[in-house]
Formats: sequence, C-alpha cells, structure tokens
Amino acid sequence: MVVATSGTALSGYPRVVFEALKERIKNGDHLRIDLLCTGPLGPEIEDALVEVRGIRRRIGTVGSKLLRQAINRGEVGFLEGKSGKVSQYARRGYYGKIDVAVIEASGINEEGQIIPATCVYDGPDWLDLASSAIIEINLRRPLRMEGMHDIYYPEPGRCIPLNHPLERIGSPYISVDPAKIKHIVFSDMKDRDIPLAPPGETILRIAKNIEEFLIEERERQGELPPLEVGIGDVLNGFLSSLAGSNFSSLIFYQAVAADPLLDLIDAGKVKGVSCNSLRFSALALQRFFSRLEHYKQYFIFRPITLTNSAEMLSRFGVMAINSGLEADIQGQINSSHLRGSQLIGGIAGSYDFARNSSISIFALPSTSQQGKISNIVPRVSHVDHTEHEVDVLIAEHGIADLRVLEPYERAQRIIEECADPKFRESLKTYVGKARLNQGRIPILVSDEIVI
Repeated sequence: MVVATSGTALSGYPRVVFEALKERIKNGDHLRIDLLCTGPLGPEIEDALVEVRGIRRRIGTVGSKLLRQAINRGEVGFLEGKSGKVSQYARRGYYGKIDVAVIEASGINEEGQIIPATCVYDGPDWLDLASSAIIEINLRRPLRMEGMHDIYYPEPGRCIPLNHPLERIGSPYISVDPAKIKHIVFSDMKDRDIPLAPPGETILRIAKNIEEFLIEERERQGELPPLEVGIGDVLNGFLSSLAGSNFSSLIFYQAVAADPLLDLIDAGKVKGVSCNSLRFSALALQRFFSRLEHYKQYFIFRPITLTNSAEMLSRFGVMAINSGLEADIQGQINSSHLRGSQLIGGIAGSYDFARNSSISIFALPSTSQQGKISNIVPRVSHVDHTEHEVDVLIAEHGIADLRVLEPYERAQRIIEECADPKFRESLKTYVGKARLNQGRIPILVSDEIVI
C-alpha cells in the first residue's frame, strides 16, 4: 500500500499509528509500505519501520538515521521529492493509488472538519487524494490553535488569489469526506527534542556577512522583500543574530519555522510569518504554546502548495537564504549527498525557493572537519542547484555576489571571497589550467572517456 503522512523532522507527524504498524510487522505480519511524505519525518516513523523492514520505498525527503543508512545500502528504495512537486506528481498518479492518509490534528470540529496542529504541509492533499484516512489527534496540541491555518486548494489553470504574504484566502480547517475516515486515535506522546546548539565563531561570521548583504540590498531596493530562511545550524545562527540588528517589520514567507523566529518576534523585528509547519525544539514549542495568544497574531499555517508555490515566490519577490554541503567555483551547490552518492536528506524545499526567488542566496562554511577539507571545490560531487539558481554565495570570509558575472569572473569572485585562504592558490591553479582549454566554463575535462 501507499501510505501518505505529513510532518517535519521534529513534530507535526502522527506517532501511535505507526508504532502500532511496527508492532504488527514485528509480530509476524509481513507488510512493506511505500511511505509518502514531502518533508523529513522523525525516527518514530522512519527508523521504527526500518527496524522491522516495513518500508519498501520512501518518497519525499529523509529525516532519520536508520532510514538514511538503509537507503544508502540499497535496502530501501528512495524517490527524492522536490517539495513543490510531490503533490503535483501524486495528483497525476505518478506514485500510484494512495491507499491511506495518516494525519496528525489538534481536533475535529462539529462539522467534521479537521483542525490542524503545528503542521499543515501536504496533509490537505493526502486527505483529498487517499482512499481512506486515519486521524491521530495529538492531545498535546491545544485546541486554541484553531484559526491559525489558511487552507486553500489551488485551482488548475487559475491564479492563486493571494496578493500579500500575510492575507488569508482559505479556511481555518481541512475539509474531508467523512466516509474516508476509518479511525480516529489519540496520542499523548512527548515530542522529540533536539536543542539548538549555540552558534560558533564561523557561523557568527557567516551571519554577519548575510546581514551585511541584506543591509546593502535594503538600501538598493528601499525595503526588504519577504524572506525565506532554510533550516540548519548556519541559518539558525543567522536568524538569531537578527534579534540585535536594526531590521524591523520583517515578513517571512517560507516552508518551516525554526526556534529563532520566536526571539525575533519578541524583539519586535517581525511583522508576520507564513509557513507550513513548525520545526521547534521542545523548549521552543512549550514557549509557543504558553504564549499562544501572543504568537497567534504573527503566524499563518498554509499547505505546501502555497508556501512553496513558484507563482507566489515569484510574485512576492521572495529573497531565499539556504545552505549546502559544498559549492564549486561555478556557483553550483550540493545540498543533499555526501561525497556525491551518500544521501543526507534530499533537496526538499530548497529546490522551489532557489529556482523561483528574486534573489537566491546560499551560505555555508568554507571548510569542514576542523579546516582539513575545503567546502569550496572545483566541481561539486553532486549538483542540486546549478549556477543558474545561485545569485549570491556567502561564507565566513566574505560575500560573492555572482549576479551579472561571466563564468570566469564568478570563479574568481568565489575564490577570493568564499574559499579559505589556505585553499585559494590550488583553486586558482585549477582555473589557470582550465583557461588553457577552449570554452567559457572553468572546467578541466579529461581527454579519456572511461566507460
């Protein structure tokens, strides 16, 4: 069966249903499902099912260690999902019939509509497309979240009538055919916690450079467009640094909201946040719920069909800030595969934001493994984002604004501004050798073709 669910790597996903499925398989029922979810999920689903060999194929993005390892060993199939396209593919039938949708909710109202919790993501699509549904009501999600959601289904061939990132065009609820709902179960399980690590010196320097670029862009444009900031230590460090900046009335139009946004709201820096889910640590989630009436006025939770919509990102001129594992002197980014072949998680939503934003920024440390390995390389081992989707590259050493530069100019700017000084000469030597060949791209290609 194809089983669809929704959530992020820390919260928003059902737990007890998949724990029961694990036990069923463990007790001798030989089941293997295709697990469909646009975003990464926690180990309570992914790793729990891998332990009993309960996943035949994962569709979307990977969030847990054991599943990642099983995919890299070839034991579980994996279809990498570009966030904005997964539900499109599902509607076209590419993944086959969706048998069951398992969705977390905070409640069900008197009309039988679903009251979402901390995650909308792709849940509305799965409830619409699946033959049957199981609703897992999380008793740790306050019903006071009712009204924070904006559920809208784009109509094929018609413009999405959203004219400002913070206006509402849909319903606070997810409508579902009552005949589809086969079971309603309750969960009181604690959320998994991964506390944010304090940013180190390198991350603080990267954050300062991103802030410097934003200041320059604000002076150029008169005001900042809506921002999208991805996930990870580098970008969390940047968001935290904004609390002490002179920015105000910031609008965030993004997929997942992380802990530092609460600090920015409390510091008076934020006008509003449009997102599809929360990826909060347990402490931040407790803080969010304890002051829900305060934070409620800032957050709008939407389906991924709006948050990652190419139409919306282009219309609002969103400035996208994401991270990666490595970058090359062409400006290409590898954000998903270690050493070119070992899956880390997947391209996910960075695909949508990098390709459709007004300015696409990627930020990463210049080195890894205590400075032994350069993250700025001649050619990335795996390409997720080509040079056509990367406008600005930022590291702790500087800012490489790649707009309106030719390929060799881009290479020079990246080496001078982003590469660690101890690796710059070898990168320059590579570019020098490439110049001896015909062509406009700084690439050394062997004359031998090995098959």
